[in-house]
Order: sequence, then C-alpha cells, then structure tokens
Amino acid sequence: MELVNTIKSLTDRYGVSGDEYGVSAQAAELLRPYMDRVEVDKLGNVIGYRSCGKEGAKKLLLDAHLDQIGFVITEVLEEGFCRFIGMGVDPRMLLGSELTVLTKEGPIPAVVSCIPPHLQKAGDNKKALPIEEMVLDLGMSGEKARETVRVGDYAAFAGEAFQLKNDLLCGKSMDDRACFVCILLALEELQGKELDVDLIVLGSTKEEVGGHGARARAYLDAPDYAIAIDVCHARTGDNKPEDRVFDLGGGPVIGFGSNSMPKFARRLCEVARAKEIPYQPEAVPAHSGTNAWSIQPIEGGVCTAVVSLPLRYMHSPVEVLKLKDMKHVGHLLAEFTLGFDGNL
Repeated sequence: MELVNTIKSLTDRYGVSGDEYGVSAQAAELLRPYMDRVEVDKLGNVIGYRSCGKEGAKKLLLDAHLDQIGFVITEVLEEGFCRFIGMGVDPRMLLGSELTVLTKEGPIPAVVSCIPPHLQKAGDNKKALPIEEMVLDLGMSGEKARETVRVGDYAAFAGEAFQLKNDLLCGKSMDDRACFVCILLALEELQGKELDVDLIVLGSTKEEVGGHGARARAYLDAPDYAIAIDVCHARTGDNKPEDRVFDLGGGPVIGFGSNSMPKFARRLCEVARAKEIPYQPEAVPAHSGTNAWSIQPIEGGVCTAVVSLPLRYMHSPVEVLKLKDMKHVGHLLAEFTLGFDGNL
C-alpha cells in the first residue's frame, strides 16, 4: 500500500457528518480487496466481513469513523453572502478560512469574511467572533447565490493533504479517516493468514454528531468484541502536563476507562510489549467521546477497547500526524487479531 496516496484518497474527499456517501464509496473500494464481502448501508456506513470459517467463532469489530467536521448553511443573504453554523468546529480559527460549499450544482469555493485590522474598532482583535455572526463570501451576486446555494447545504474546509518534514502528514479529515487507513494496514498484514474470529470492519458515519452510524451497525452485526480506533491529542509546544497529550511518534495510545474494558486494554498492551510495538497508556475520563460509547451498550453489551492515533490540531484544517504511528497502530491491530481466539 502506498500510504500517503491512500490517506489522501479519503481525506481529500468531502463527507461532513450526515452526508458521507462520497467518502463511503471510496472507503468501500479500498476495503474490498481484503474482505469476503463489503456493503454500504442506508446511513453511509461501510461494512466489510471476513469469515474465519470456524463454527461458533466470536465476532471482532474494528471501527473507525469516516465523517468530518463541517458546516451547514442557515441563510442566503441578499448581497450574496451566506450565514452558517458549525459542527465540531472551533470558531476562533475560522475568519479568513477557505471553505467549500457542497451545492446541488457541485462544490463551489468560498471564504469566511473577515474585517481587515485597519477597519476594526479598538479591542476588536481581542474578541472571538461568534460563528453566528460570520458570513461566507461566495463571490456571487445575491441572485446567483440564491439560485445555487440552499439552506441546509453542507460546507467543509477546503485544501488537500500535504507532507511536512520528519515523516509528518498534514491536512483536514485525518480525524478519523487516517484510522480507517490504519485498519487497512492491519488487513494487508493479515492477508492469507488464518484467523480464529470472524472479522467485521466498519467505516462508520455520524460520529461527530453522536456516534449514530456505529450504534446502528453494532445493533445489526452484534459483535462480541469491538475496538474503536480514533485520534487523541498529540503534544505541542504550549501543552501543560494536565492536558492529557501524547507523543507524536510514541506509538498507539491504549485507553483505560469505562469505555475501554480493562482486561481488553491490558491484552492489547501485552501484545504490544510482546511484539515490541511502542505504545502509550491513557486513563480515559468518563466524558471522553469515541464510538466505543455507542457500541458498548448494544443488546447484552459489547466488550470494547479504544486504540488512538496521536494527532496535533484536532478539528482543524491542518491536523498533523506521524506516518510511523499509523504503521504501529496497524501492526498492533493485526497482531492482536491474529492471536485472538475470542476469549480474553
């Protein structure tokens, strides 16, 4: 697998929470070579199945969500500007940003309008403008804007992923499409190898707005065990010790907490140590959200674990990860799956 191009094939596509079908189609194509069967459901979830062929085998689910943060158009103004709301977006970074509005006529470029410092009043540059007061500049007349853009259209950060020095990759939607690629790396490693569990791979939708896609599939597919693979915060120069950040390049982060069963997390740590895979343990607070929360309580309960990929600048258009960390996450998932007989 050519790693950077594979990641870009997902992150360069648009798929805001609630409208993931474009990225789902690409994820399904990437998944098909490794699974017995792949389908895309009504919610846009991508599901792959690989049977081990053994009667009574337990089912292991590997999940990474495909949706991205974004925006919804709330009003098209007379002058050709648009008002909008955000989903999971920090408004402090928005002024002057490049967005893409996803219209019935296709994607169109836009910028978030900003007031030059020459025209600001004293103290304005020290205030955070609420997103409800921002507008998008479409570069259109009011009439053309109203013909093209509708209330309810989605918008997303523009731009394509690019490489930085020292094995780093930067771009939008690394959360959490990079983790879906980690699963692909694991599947590549597992090709031709005998398993003792039936494997389900899920590229889930709507995680950023409540984990609805993973919840629906957990109900339908009824896994016995599930690993939610998501991103966590990587260390930057301004972090404090209490910020719960992890080293970029330090390997997968294995969660311990109420959404990650202790015996499951400890088995993952054992595998990492045995296979000399660097890893970082995390104490997960009760309010920390991943799809493990959505999967865990379904039916009689699913034994869940959380494995995270360190990421800088989460929920921004310049998320940064280390490619080596992705390889270590994929290797850990492969080694765990290969040695797992359905019992902890």
